[in-house]
Amino acid sequence: MRYKAFLVDSSRHPICAAKLDCIDEQSARYRAEQMSSEHDVELWEGDRLIAVFRTPGGRRDN
Repeated sequence: MRYKAFLVDSSRHPICAAKLDCIDEQSARYRAEQMSSEHDVELWEGDRLIAVFRTPGGRRDN
């Protein structure tokens, strides 16, 4: 499955994007969450928002 992870700034504007080829959504969630050390990360499958991972210490929405 192909997913995209977007690092976003505090205004939710994309900083950069990464394509994630993962076997399933759980694997994609894990990989995207690992990217959220300095910026929030939005995980997408096509036009469907799967999750937003907040930087450590912040709130996380799924």
